[in-house]
Order: sequence, then C-alpha cells, then structure tokens
Amino acid sequence: MSQEQPLSPEQVEHKKQIYLQRIHELYRDIRIWLKDLPLQVEESETGIHEALGRYQVPVLTVKTAAGELLAAFKPTGASVLLAEGAIDVKGCFREYVVYMVVGYPQQGYFNLKTDGWYWMQERLDVDPHLLNNPNILLQLITWVSDYEFE
Repeated sequence: MSQEQPLSPEQVEHKKQIYLQRIHELYRDIRIWLKDLPLQVEESETGIHEALGRYQVPVLTVKTAAGELLAAFKPTGASVLLAEGAIDVKGCFREYVVYMVVGYPQQGYFNLKTDGWYWMQERLDVDPHLLNNPNILLQLITWVSDYEFE
C-alpha cells in the first residue's frame, strides 16, 4: 500500500479556496430559492479547525419572519471522507450536506449524476438528495426544524 503525500501549502490553500467558493455558491442559491418566502436569511462568519488548518468560513442562518431559527448551515471542512467538503445543517435536529464529485474514488454505491452539494440523510435506505432546487431545500429545512411550510 502506498501512502498519500502531504499537500503542499499551495495545494492546501487551493483546496480551501475551492471549498469556500462552493459554499458561497450554495448560499447564493439558497438566498435565491428563499427570496419570495417570509423568512430571514442571514450570514455571519466563524472559525473552523480541520485537517487543512484553521480558517474562517461563512455561516448561513434561516429564520422565520418572527426570528425563530429554522436552520443554520455551518461548514465543517474540506477534508471529508468520500467527499470534497461538508456543511452541518442544524435546527432542532441535525443533518449534513456534502460536496461530492462524480467518479470520486469509492463512491460507486451512490447514484450520483452530477457534481454538487448533496443532502445525506443518516439512513442507509435513502439515496443522497442533490441540493439543486427550492423543494429539496425546503424538505431539508423541514427535516431539521420540524417547521411546516404552507
């Protein structure tokens, strides 16, 4: 068995920048998908510490018009098994979304058709959901918050 070579500082920075770019793209999509709903969408920053080091990441929160927290999207890092990044989604309950790439090693058991952010339910009998439209987003927010959209 061969051991992986450690990443150079340039490779580490490149991997972090791609991860941050993907997060910003997802948050942009979330803002667009939720713009016509009576919700508050707010962004802040926090620091994380993962295999690539310490760095700042954006956190996105979704609240009702009255200010009740429905979901907080908090990145956890670009170093994730079987994926290229993860975000915890927390409400009353917790789920996570991961960035997966078609053809990534050892992903043959997932039915991936495109690169992107996938909502991974913690159930083995459910395929990952590609987070690419407002309906999947609202299902995810409902799942973590138990909030029913009308």
